[in-house]
Amino acid sequence: MTAHPYLQLIDIDQYFGQFQALKKVSLSINEGEFVCFLGPSGCGKTTLLRVIAGLDSLCSGQILQAGRDITYAPVNKRDFGIVFQSYALFPNLSVADNIGYGLKSRRVSRQNKTARIRELLSVVGLERSEQKYPSQLSGGQQQRVALARALATSPGLLLLDEPLSALDARVRAHLRHEIKQLQEKLGVTTIMVTHDQEEALTMADRIVVMNHGLIEQIGTPEEIYCQPQSAFVADFVGEMNFLDGFLCNDSQVQSQSIRLDVSQTGSFSIDSPLRVAVRPEDIRLRLNGDRHNVLNGTVLDLEFLGSKARSRVAVKGHDQILIADISMNELTELELRNGQNVDIQLPRDRLQLFGKAAS
Repeated sequence: MTAHPYLQLIDIDQYFGQFQALKKVSLSINEGEFVCFLGPSGCGKTTLLRVIAGLDSLCSGQILQAGRDITYAPVNKRDFGIVFQSYALFPNLSVADNIGYGLKSRRVSRQNKTARIRELLSVVGLERSEQKYPSQLSGGQQQRVALARALATSPGLLLLDEPLSALDARVRAHLRHEIKQLQEKLGVTTIMVTHDQEEALTMADRIVVMNHGLIEQIGTPEEIYCQPQSAFVADFVGEMNFLDGFLCNDSQVQSQSIRLDVSQTGSFSIDSPLRVAVRPEDIRLRLNGDRHNVLNGTVLDLEFLGSKARSRVAVKGHDQILIADISMNELTELELRNGQNVDIQLPRDRLQLFGKAAS
């Protein structure tokens, strides 16, 4: 990582007619960093990527790449390679010609061009595929060709627009590992747009969570998952249980007839309406000697998820159904079954509080 940002976005606003797709977006990305733009459909993540690439003309703001102002630079004057969701390979060109397409305008000699194509095919694991055509390749292989083509000119910035969404789950998981390894090996600064939280959590150095044209939070995968700064981030990344309530004293929250101990109340004042959040994996069904925040409930159903089981529990004194995840070993030891009466614990140090507008 360098001391100075490689890419800087400053107060980016983007409109489509009267609709504002991006609202004062500012972001700095370091050289060699892998950053994911994560968010639901329509949040502005692809619009932001297209603005960086120059595919959409920017309404207002500034973009700096390696200290150079590229805000209004044409596409061919920007230093990037891009991979689209649809791959966008030329069906009438061989793999070699697809990869070497961007080298035409660089006046690279035939010998150097051939060497570069072979080098990239080796990098993406497609040796001896030069003469094949896209129709002869699987979806995963086509995506590797698209990636090799984006890297052919040795760009300073690699842009990935939901590159794995068209692939089946097994190929997707394999390719995301390969892309991350390749990015680390080459050291190319990379931005990937995705709506898949698992992709973002496993691949990114930092995640930019977006919603309604705004950046909700920027942080490492661990920070985004473990320390969400808003209820939206907590809900969008991973599974989360929410209980509405209010702060009744400096260490407790009242939610319907339930009173919960909390470790931190932040800046909330007494009687502040708020939401208590707890991850399913943090709810305990095997209790130790500490009996704080123990609730009684009934197991409504159990869902087998391979290495774990997900239970839905109806809590006595509350109308919110809680989701609790436990290991298969715990499921066997506790002999859980539908309709069983159980005690569950919401550990105070795992509860997070978020503001809620008063109704």
